[in-house]
Amino acid sequence: MIQSIPKRSLQLITGRIKQGLKLLLCLLLLCGTNINAKDKKAVPKVEPDWSINLKERYGFEPFDRQISFRWILYQNVIFISPERVLVYQVTRSQDHIRLGARDASGGAGNFVFNLRVFSTQDGHEIKSMRLPTSAEPSKVVATRGGRFIVRTGDILYLYSSDFQRLASKTLPLKRQVQEEVWQISVSPSGAEVVLAHQQIFHRNALSPTSAIEKASAEIEVLNADTLQTIKSFTVPWYMQSWSAADRFLLSPNPHPIFSTATFGLLDYDGNWSSLQPDWSLNQSCAYQAEALAHEMFAAFGCGNLSVFPRTGERTFFVRQKNKEYFGAISSNESHLAVQVERRSVRVDNATNIPVAVAQPIRIDLYWLPNVDPVISVPVHAKNVYYAVSAQGALAVVDGTSLQLFNGKHE
Repeated sequence: MIQSIPKRSLQLITGRIKQGLKLLLCLLLLCGTNINAKDKKAVPKVEPDWSINLKERYGFEPFDRQISFRWILYQNVIFISPERVLVYQVTRSQDHIRLGARDASGGAGNFVFNLRVFSTQDGHEIKSMRLPTSAEPSKVVATRGGRFIVRTGDILYLYSSDFQRLASKTLPLKRQVQEEVWQISVSPSGAEVVLAHQQIFHRNALSPTSAIEKASAEIEVLNADTLQTIKSFTVPWYMQSWSAADRFLLSPNPHPIFSTATFGLLDYDGNWSSLQPDWSLNQSCAYQAEALAHEMFAAFGCGNLSVFPRTGERTFFVRQKNKEYFGAISSNESHLAVQVERRSVRVDNATNIPVAVAQPIRIDLYWLPNVDPVISVPVHAKNVYYAVSAQGALAVVDGTSLQLFNGKHE
């Protein structure tokens, strides 16, 4: 004889069944998450091939020093060849120097441009250079064949792979306006050097951002092997966030009526055409763009990073999660190094103005077009400098240390 189950007992049984089903569902979801985690390729933990304390061994100042003057920004690490990595930094001279006439570098000895070249194999020092400079921009850029260009203030020097000075070029200032600057960029192939002589003639003093109202940029394209001018032209506006791409400049539209939020290609006749990553069409936030080797381009913003040709579909795409963003990139041939950072907003105590703060957390190295990083290097300083070689070696300056990692793919 079948007995009826009391209503209260039935409710208890039903509740326990529901709890059991919820527990089972949770277990299934957790298992599914573990399976997906196993399917995703883990980024290998990597140790540096070698590490150098730049401060203790060579007298460099920490690369995350407080930025109280603009000249403190003139520091970096670059590969001048697959076998050589170069570190440079501007420092104020420790010696008391009597004021004198400026030399060709624009300096009178009050600032020193320190350069050190190391072997990528074991980190031993190959060459050291100590050049006088000024508080004006100083920089080193690699061209090709082991050659490189050193800028000290208002002059460029071209050096051979055996550190012989081959050519020089002055960067004269007209000194007719308060805002005047020379900028330099090298094309991905290393064949072209592009100079931009920018002048801002007038700003809107009533604008909250002091908006530019009149400006111009004189562009010179140089042969990287001789520093001889091969092409020049002028655009009637300020060139913001530009870089050299072989036979083109990658920049926003250099015209006052157009937005600076969209990048494009500016040919050497002054004609500009839009170049946008597909994901930017549906996004409202700004993005940055860089020219890569083999006529490819990279764009990053909104937590997205893509690589694409001038025409055709993208060949690489990754999206960051967990409130992580791409802060900057460095590339060489088929390798792409990316700074990943977290961002926050703090209020400046003196001005009570919100200030965006970015903290680098790691450098991811990709071998294109693979979307899984070859290596991932944790970083700690608030300002990190890094470069990637054509063979996939990754050099990172984090605070006082220079480390080199082997990023060769399997």
